[in-house]
Amino acid sequence: MNETTKVAIDDRSPRVLASLRGAELVTVTRRQQIFAGAALNVLTNVVVLNLFVEFVDEVVIDSFWISVLTAVLLTTMIGILARFEQRIHHYFFDKHSWRLAGVVTIWLVLFGGKLVMLEVVDIVFGDHVSLGHLLEVILIVVAMMVAGQLMQTIYDRLGANE
Repeated sequence: MNETTKVAIDDRSPRVLASLRGAELVTVTRRQQIFAGAALNVLTNVVVLNLFVEFVDEVVIDSFWISVLTAVLLTTMIGILARFEQRIHHYFFDKHSWRLAGVVTIWLVLFGGKLVMLEVVDIVFGDHVSLGHLLEVILIVVAMMVAGQLMQTIYDRLGANE
């Protein structure tokens, strides 16, 4: 599970470490890829959360620091729910052909998961964070997923061969 990827360094690309200049290949480990992806997701979600705080009266977060912690918590919960949904999909659609039961179960997880998110955020942050009602939470999560997908698309296109 300790995959590595060789990445060519372009002379035009800026590097934080001067020692990397002139090297032809840099090794990027799987853990580095996971960290970079998680950091990008959290930063993207911080922006989404704070835009909701700015423009939706029902969404209130006391401070920027709490919004960062909330973004970390929501990013983690979205990841867990996504894996859970994949397992449900695999069980009902791939392993068995119970399509109707699979669709109903996935919808229950999708909406039930948002209620769980509301409750967990309330338990962890109390009066410091109010994500509004179910509709606002759904909109926040959808916006986070769309923003994350947009960042992934930009990243993929930047890496495409020219």
